Amino acid sequence: MKPLIEKKKQIDSIFLYVSIFKLVKSYLVLISDEEGMGIGTVTLGIPSIIENVKTSSASHQIFGVQSKILSKIIVEKISSDLKEPVLLLLFLKHIKEDQGITKPLMELLKEALIEISQK
Repeated sequence: MKPLIEKKKQIDSIFLYVSIFKLVKSYLVLISDEEGMGIGTVTLGIPSIIENVKTSSASHQIFGVQSKILSKIIVEKISSDLKEPVLLLLFLKHIKEDQGITKPLMELLKEALIEISQK
């Protein structure tokens, strides 16, 4: 299976890697701070089922205890933008949530989502 999008961004001395795969009526998103991806925190995001109504998508933590808030923010944003269910595997081995990576990571994801929408 080939990724739909692969992106890499350096933040200080840390690299973030994002791969997004298109599945049947859904997406698989892998985010890691290592080139070799891992499972890490697994979260499922489901977009709002009511069209033209401003409701947020729902997220469900499947397993993993690190980066719960970050994974919830990411999966809800992606599933809402793509209007499809999203399974997120967030593997941050060397990064703590308080290291200020949320904003740069969300910018990287925004770039990826713009590229997907242009395809």
